[in-house]
Amino acid sequence: MPLSYRIAGRSPHMDFSYLPACFALGGAAFAAADRSGERSLRRAERAGWASLAAAAGLIAQLWAAPGPADGLAASLTLLTSFVGAVVLSFSTRYMRADPRRRAYATRVSLLLASVLVLVHAGNALVFLPVWVASGQLLAGLIGHAGTPAAAAAAQQARRAFVIGDAALLAALALLGAHTGSPDIAAMINGAASLPAALQGLAAGLLLLAAMARSALPPFSAWLMRSMTAPTPVSALMHAGLVNAGGFLLIRFAAVLAAAPAVQALAIGAGLFAAFWGGFLQLVRPEIKQSLAGSTIAQMGFMILTCGLGGDAAALWHLFAHGLFKAWLFLGSGAAIGPVLRPARPQGAAITAIAALLALAAIAWLDAHGLVTGAALLPTALAIATGVGATLSAGTKRMFLLLPVLSGLYLAGLGATEALLAAPPTASPGGDGLVFALAALFLAGGVAQALLRQGGTGLPRPLHVRLLNA
Repeated sequence: MPLSYRIAGRSPHMDFSYLPACFALGGAAFAAADRSGERSLRRAERAGWASLAAAAGLIAQLWAAPGPADGLAASLTLLTSFVGAVVLSFSTRYMRADPRRRAYATRVSLLLASVLVLVHAGNALVFLPVWVASGQLLAGLIGHAGTPAAAAAAQQARRAFVIGDAALLAALALLGAHTGSPDIAAMINGAASLPAALQGLAAGLLLLAAMARSALPPFSAWLMRSMTAPTPVSALMHAGLVNAGGFLLIRFAAVLAAAPAVQALAIGAGLFAAFWGGFLQLVRPEIKQSLAGSTIAQMGFMILTCGLGGDAAALWHLFAHGLFKAWLFLGSGAAIGPVLRPARPQGAAITAIAALLALAAIAWLDAHGLVTGAALLPTALAIATGVGATLSAGTKRMFLLLPVLSGLYLAGLGATEALLAAPPTASPGGDGLVFALAALFLAGGVAQALLRQGGTGLPRPLHVRLLNA
């Protein structure tokens, strides 16, 4: 087999997996070659749309010759290319007066290229360098403004990433030394024969790397301070880059499943992050800071789902959150100014009814085998959200839309299960833990509605602590 194929971790029957990354690299080269900087954004944008077209071709190839490993990589390539193309298109207007737009276009294109290589890399000698490169490029974009605040935010991001990168390096070195190969598939398969202590160490290091990149506490400060980045970078970061932690745990799911203690740690860390980020979202008055708190909560929920063994549910969450958060950030400017029609808050009674219906629904789905295991948790929250919004709105359109949205959710969950083509792993606490967590999250929603309805808010010390977090 040729050396290039062995390094990339691909089969000798070469496909076009890296073609989207090549277009992104071409966009970086053409943007950097524009000395005046006037055409750099347009050049990067065209390359971004070409990368998206190539990613769509990969999906077509996947349908023709499906494979479990390629399913995850091809789907994330499509998501990254789509968000990247939209962000670059938005940047042609948003950044056109920026004096450093040439450097901006080059860095964004290089960042997209590194992520597109990362999702396909089958060899640790490729995987680790592009993982590190994506973090450093992101930190550079956080500090793009060149102000002291931007430079401090970029430096904090680099410090968090260095810790995570070192943990990933140690995990890959441990797994590679055991198998005697840098091939990631061999590492994952060989992890089962490691001693229990080393299995736990490798899984713990992978979890630490995921937490640092996904901004879970104690690493959440880098994301909260990253609002110095231009809005298109924030959209790309929150829609894609912070999801890298979830991707890492999905990719190495078998290693995590072999260490139940680390699974429990992932559940605990994700649970804390979900509530901490939710509180941050409630108290931060600035729209981008509030969205950053929401992202921390969502990343915590994703890591929690991975700890429960729900890799397909986590992947579906990754897609939905990525697209939705990109839309929110790119439209965040519309939040400036008066709100003409403020949304009516959902009452505590409606929230409680929705929570009870959600618990009954997942019990029925589980009993009939339609949705099982860790996927029951996000399903419960999705049902409660949909039912609560429908009852609160009280319109015929919402009642008609609810079954459509429910069908789309179940279809998306089924599609991600088919893409991974792997049976779900058992959660440390079984279905009992999943139902308990669902009840806890739903009770938290009811408590939040009660606080909002009563006008009391969070306790003052906690409120102040969150404002300064």
